[in-house]
Amino acid sequence: MTTAQDAISALAAHVGIPLGMRDGSCELLVGGQPFSIRHDEARDRLVVSALVADDLPSAPSRALVCDLLNLGFGMMEDGLPAVARDPETGFLAAFAIFPLATLSPAEFPDAFDKFVAFATALADRLDAERAGMSVTPEDEPPADGETPAFSPGLISV
Repeated sequence: MTTAQDAISALAAHVGIPLGMRDGSCELLVGGQPFSIRHDEARDRLVVSALVADDLPSAPSRALVCDLLNLGFGMMEDGLPAVARDPETGFLAAFAIFPLATLSPAEFPDAFDKFVAFATALADRLDAERAGMSVTPEDEPPADGETPAFSPGLISV
């Protein structure tokens, strides 16, 4: 069975920098974007998260709102990303959950890379929306079952 430290050690070897768990978590910057890997001991899983925006754009497009709501379903499957907003700070964070019982250390670096790509694409999408550049035309949100502009399918284990 994989331990949290096994997964972190595999990621450290992958990125070529020493990483360790302190008080059950590991914090790192990827391209200036903060990421966190936390060991949820009670459920024996890793929770990977990233700050993607300080808040929603002041007038988010319908397409963005639909995409963000569609991402909420990531919380229902292990390894799929989801998005949450902290009601106290307004910060938006992307996160994914990886049960250690089904995660091999060799899989974690690739899963983390995919999560980084997802979180970065989401942050870029929110920045573009804030700058007034809509990725999807206002009157054409993704159809049911269509992949949003920032794909939750970027992550799989």
